[in-house]
Amino acid sequence: MSNGIIEIVKDRIAQRHQGDKKQLEVIFSSSDRILVEAPAGYGKTNTMISKIAYMIATNQIPNPKKMLALTFSVNAAYKVKKDVSQHLPSLLENTGIVFHPNEKIIVTNYHGFCRGLLKKYGRIFHSSLADIDKVQSVDDGNIQRCMEEVEGLSYQDATFLSSYSDALKKSDFKYLKGNLNKYCDIIIKSVLPKNRISYNAILALVVKLFVDKPSILHFYQKYFNSILVDEFQDTNALSFMILHHLITENSKVIFLGDSLQRIYGFIGAIPDLLNKSIVHFKLTKVELSKNYRFASNPEMLLLDSNIRRNAENPSAPVIAKNALIEFQLGDDQLDESIKIAEKAVEIIESDATKKVAILVKQRGGNVDKIIEVFHEAELPFFYGLFTDEDVNYINFHRKCLFEFIELIKVKEQITKKLCSEHTSRIQAIFKEDNTSLHDALIKLLEIFWSKVLTEYTSFSNEDKIVLVKDTFEHNGLKQYIEFIPANIIVSTVHAAKGLEWDYVILPDMEQDSFPNWFGLCGACTSRGNCAIAVTKKNEAKFLEELSVFYVAVTRARKQVFFTASKTALDRQNIERSKNLSCFLSLPGITMK
Repeated sequence: MSNGIIEIVKDRIAQRHQGDKKQLEVIFSSSDRILVEAPAGYGKTNTMISKIAYMIATNQIPNPKKMLALTFSVNAAYKVKKDVSQHLPSLLENTGIVFHPNEKIIVTNYHGFCRGLLKKYGRIFHSSLADIDKVQSVDDGNIQRCMEEVEGLSYQDATFLSSYSDALKKSDFKYLKGNLNKYCDIIIKSVLPKNRISYNAILALVVKLFVDKPSILHFYQKYFNSILVDEFQDTNALSFMILHHLITENSKVIFLGDSLQRIYGFIGAIPDLLNKSIVHFKLTKVELSKNYRFASNPEMLLLDSNIRRNAENPSAPVIAKNALIEFQLGDDQLDESIKIAEKAVEIIESDATKKVAILVKQRGGNVDKIIEVFHEAELPFFYGLFTDEDVNYINFHRKCLFEFIELIKVKEQITKKLCSEHTSRIQAIFKEDNTSLHDALIKLLEIFWSKVLTEYTSFSNEDKIVLVKDTFEHNGLKQYIEFIPANIIVSTVHAAKGLEWDYVILPDMEQDSFPNWFGLCGACTSRGNCAIAVTKKNEAKFLEELSVFYVAVTRARKQVFFTASKTALDRQNIERSKNLSCFLSLPGITMK
């Protein structure tokens, strides 16, 4: 590429990033291996797009080689794909560079990438993998369900599959590597012949493919000379093993993530992954430093910064100035719930286009009281109180997945008629279920299908099938809450990750609620005053809970409000006096 064209692209990038030194450091870095610490609202997506544009302009991704861009979730993958397609061409226009995203960049999630490889090479293991889109999924983490869904599977084999799933959740690399062949053998001999496959096996079989067939691995190591991973902190052990095989000494590597947004440890996100990877992959770390989301709100900017200072040095954070947070204290849970409803109404009445999210740590009697008050006030809201471990939430997705695969076996093409029939089947299955959870999930399913038929019309039928299967396999309907036509959303923090609203209210900021008993409070030794002293013994738990707190705060585009009550309901729904959460008295936080 000529120097003149490179300078044109560099100038456009410089204008786009308005002198942000850290973003430009990432984009123009001469290092082939970069880890970008990218907090929420710090311009990660813009930086990523400009980095790709610069790599294309400087021929760092020469033909016929490609960049492989990976994410943990399918929804995140398609957001990246959409952003790249929309914004990257403007940086390259009138330069003579003809850019077609699919010719230079493969954007997918780990499971989508592995599913594609198994379609191509999976017949090495079993013939059914050649048509993997029509293979039904099973939950290998549940012994009983796995035996029910895989006819003839022995209790011994089902127990082993479950143990392997547990090891993945614990990031037990030694067990995963040492038992990879045994796990894959059971899948190949006992599960695939029944036209079934587990979600974990899609990754595990590709690891085995790379180990058993070095010629295939070598081809992809050369084919993908550049590998980009977004939301890197959510990577689990099997996904990491795939990266380990793909990345060679000659690979260009870009990892983007935020250690403080790792809230999926309970389903396998590797602890302290960013720091470990600096050594493992010999990465140069760059930390983005400018918060654009809260640039016009000094207090939110300070709150974001001070939470991060607590994460950097939990026992003695360096704080320059305290952030004032807006806080209301109720006499009891009913009083707090009324204050929450009044605040939500106040926000919406000032501007009917504004959206408010009420984010809670978990369901329970205290949240039920908030919902009760909303119902009594006839205040409409969307019910988003589900978690990744909610049995009913998981079961809804499994039914959606099963019915979709049965339909696609016959219809083969995703059409408006198929989407309508799928929704009708799911409604029929759950027709006796009149719960708020069921109603909410049906709404999300309808929104999901409308997005498939509108926003993803340019995708191939195969890409659409991958999107649908991965959404149902990954329990991903929660990611469509942001499209719900409601001014008020009541949701768990975990369901809200990756989403944003104008305003966020964080209720139940009391001991045993946020953080909760299982997260931190149960083992705390300062229960008299709830002023936590972080030590080496409790630091890991503290950081896990602080990450959830940070994710909750940064779901707000404009402002976050905190509430609590002097008394709250315990797990037995008994009203007890409660101290305020220790997070409200963290160094750097002052209530007003």
